[in-house]
Amino acid sequence: MKHLLTLLLVLPLFGNSQTLVSIMPQQRTALLEEFTAINCGNCPAAHAVATNLFTQYNDQLVGVEVHGGSLANPSSGQPDFRTTDGTALWSVFGVNFQPQGTVNREALSGASSWSNAVSNILSQTSPANIGIAATVENGMLTVDVEVYYTSTPANNDEIHVALTQDHIIGYQQDYGNGAQQNYDHRHVLRDMITDVAGDPVAVNTLGTLVERTYTLTLDLDWTIADLRVVAFIGPTTGAVYQVKQVNADGGITMAVDGQERHSMIGAIYPVPATDAVVINVGPTAAGHIMFLRDATGRVVLQERVGIGATNVIMNVSGLAAGLYTAGFIGSKARMIIVE
Repeated sequence: MKHLLTLLLVLPLFGNSQTLVSIMPQQRTALLEEFTAINCGNCPAAHAVATNLFTQYNDQLVGVEVHGGSLANPSSGQPDFRTTDGTALWSVFGVNFQPQGTVNREALSGASSWSNAVSNILSQTSPANIGIAATVENGMLTVDVEVYYTSTPANNDEIHVALTQDHIIGYQQDYGNGAQQNYDHRHVLRDMITDVAGDPVAVNTLGTLVERTYTLTLDLDWTIADLRVVAFIGPTTGAVYQVKQVNADGGITMAVDGQERHSMIGAIYPVPATDAVVINVGPTAAGHIMFLRDATGRVVLQERVGIGATNVIMNVSGLAAGLYTAGFIGSKARMIIVE
């Protein structure tokens, strides 16, 4: 049984305890979804192509193997990797034979096309970063997901979270090497923790932090040590922006800039400010966005800190007199008085 526990929308609050995701622009990462089956004799050759790509790209490439179609129907003694969500994905992508795959949910293609598709994706900057933390307790998987927008995409977005399992030993037809009874099945889709259509993001603008928590009751037959959580963010239609993968029990992504933001802001002057306020910043502030908020928490001004900048100057002449705060995502806010 899957649940969405919390939806914490998604204002770019400088007080948020965001630690899983970087707020600096990052490159896209690649998601390879393979459509496969245990009785598909051509599929092991495609698996080998994927394995070579995983070795080449490491954590820049994440795999999900979706078993489906008539060739996934098991005979006696064969593993059953079919899932309701997998069947739905075959339908969504119009898969009518295997092996095929999609890279970042773009066009279906054969294994010979995957390398170029992955290389192309990795050369692009992502408009959003995603991070994950996962834990298992008493058979319940809890997944925390953070998404931070470093720019504003043109389309509506969804978060997708999947559970896969590695190293399942079982039957696989193989036209190249003969049927194998002890094949090492990798990245096998066990469940889509979100709906197949994804979990919609209400606000996806520059500076927005989205936080979600999901839970899933695990099947007793699944080996917890081999379970992986895969989370990705992307538009309703179009290429996935970014994907990450962690171990289901205790896996976590850490923002490399997570420990630097607390010392970013120095002196602020003049006090009170009338026309402009000068905010001294440290060297680690470069590239980050400073938000100026009114007493209700509404963003009234924002500015990205330039490389090498030692201060940020904000024009406050158009603001009403009162108390405001300045800060970065994950840093303590500093008070500003405007007269």
